[in-house]
Amino acid sequence: MSTVQKIAHNTLIQVIGKTAVIALALVGFGLMTRYLGQQGVGYYSTIYAFLAIFGILVDLGLQMTTTQLISDPKENEGQILSNALTIRFVASLIFLSLAPIIALFLPYPGIVKIGMIIAIFGFVSASLTATLTSLFQKNLIMLKAVIAEVVAKIIYLLLTIIVIYFDFGLLGILVAASLDSFFVFAIMFYFASKQMKLKPSFNWPVWQKILLKTWPVALTIALNLIYFKGDIFIMSLVRSQAEVGLYGAPYKVLEVLINITYLFLGLILPLLAQAAATNDLGKLKKIIQSAFDFLIIVTIPMIVGGYFLGKPLMVLMAGPDFAISGQIIKILLLATGAIFVAGLFGYAVVALNCQKKMIKFYAANAIISVIGYLIFIPLYSYWGAAWMTVFTELFILATAGLVLYQQLKFLPNLKIFAKALAASLVMALALYFLPTWPLILSIACGALVYFISLYLFKGFDKQMVLEIIQIKKNEAPDNQA
Repeated sequence: MSTVQKIAHNTLIQVIGKTAVIALALVGFGLMTRYLGQQGVGYYSTIYAFLAIFGILVDLGLQMTTTQLISDPKENEGQILSNALTIRFVASLIFLSLAPIIALFLPYPGIVKIGMIIAIFGFVSASLTATLTSLFQKNLIMLKAVIAEVVAKIIYLLLTIIVIYFDFGLLGILVAASLDSFFVFAIMFYFASKQMKLKPSFNWPVWQKILLKTWPVALTIALNLIYFKGDIFIMSLVRSQAEVGLYGAPYKVLEVLINITYLFLGLILPLLAQAAATNDLGKLKKIIQSAFDFLIIVTIPMIVGGYFLGKPLMVLMAGPDFAISGQIIKILLLATGAIFVAGLFGYAVVALNCQKKMIKFYAANAIISVIGYLIFIPLYSYWGAAWMTVFTELFILATAGLVLYQQLKFLPNLKIFAKALAASLVMALALYFLPTWPLILSIACGALVYFISLYLFKGFDKQMVLEIIQIKKNEAPDNQA
C-alpha cells in the first residue's frame, strides 16, 4: 500500500470512527447541558479551563516530539515511547496536584473545587493517551485508537444516563467524563502493549534526548494554551457562571472539531518529519500544500455554514437555554478555521526543527491576549472573549506562516482556496433561500450544494478521488490497521 493510500485508509477509518464518537459525544453533551443548565455548564467549563492551565505544564509537547522521534528509523521505538509515557506520568503527578491547592485560594464555590479533584483523574489519563497516540499515528494503525474511543464513549454515554437518572449532579457528570478518558487510555495501552513492550522507564540519556528536543515545543504549547484557555478562566473570575456556560458550550463543540483536525495532522507529521530529515524540500512543500488544500476545502464551508446554522445547531445540541451560544459559535468558527491552518504550519515548523523561532510570537500573543481578555471580558462578556480569540488565532496563523516562509520559502497556492470560497458562496445562497428545514436536512443540502459546486469549479476531480480512496486488497501484514 502506498503512503498516500495508507493515509487515506487511516483518515477514512478516523472519519468513520470519529463520526460515531462525535455522535455519541454530542448525545452526551446534549444530555449534560440540559441536565446541568447554564450555571452547571459554567461550573463544568470553569473546572476544565482551570485544570487546562496546569495541563499546560504536563503536556511538554510530548506527543509531537515522540511522533517525530519514533519516525526516525535510527531510534528505538519502544524505548522512546516507554520513557515518554513515564515523563508524562511524573509531570502529571507533580503539576496537576497543584491545581486543587491553588483553587482553595480562589473565589470558586466548593462544588467547583471538589470537581477539580475528580477531573484530575481524567486529565492524567488523557495526557498518557496523547503520548500513546504517537505510536498509532506513526504506524498508521488508527483503527485501534478509534476502537478505544468508540468503546469508551459508549461507556461514557451509559454512565451519563445513569448519573442523570439517579440525579448525581455535577460531580457525577465529572466522574463519567474522567472514566471516559481512563477507558480510552486503558484500551489503547492494551493495543500498544501487543505492538511492543511498554513499561515505566527512567533511562536518563533518553529523558535528556526527549526533553532537550521537546522544551521549545512545550513552551510554545504552554503559551498557546494560555490564550486558548485564558478567556474562560478570566471570565470565571469576573462574570457569572451562567455566562461562562453560554460561552463554554460552543467552545466544547469547537474543541471536538479541533481534536479531529489534529488527528489528521498527526498522520501528516511523520511524513513531514521524514521529508525534512532527508532534506527533501520539494516533497515537504508538496505535503504541506496537499494538507493545506484539504483543510481549506473543509474549513471555508464550515465557517460559512456556521453563520447560517449556528443557532439551530446549538439549540439542537445544548437545548433552548443555549440559543445565544449559536451567535457566539459563529464568531468562534473563524478562530477555529485559523487554528486548523496554523496547526499545519506549526507542525511543518516543528518538522524543520525551527520551533524555537515561534517562541517569541507565542509569548507576544499570550501577553496581548491576556491583556485583551482582562479589558474586553469585563466590558463585553462572551462577545469580547470571542472576538479576542479570533484575533489571537489569526496572529498565530500569520506568524507561523511567516516562519515557514523564512525557512522553506513556501507560500501556499491559493487556487483551491478561491474555488472553495466560490463554492461556499453558492452554498450560502442555497442556505439563505432554504425554507425552515430540520437542521440535519439543511446541513445535508448545504454540503451537497457545496461539493457539487466545488466539483464544477474543478476544486477536485474524479481521478483525484479515485487515487485517494483506492485501497489495495493485498497489503503487507505490518501495514494492517
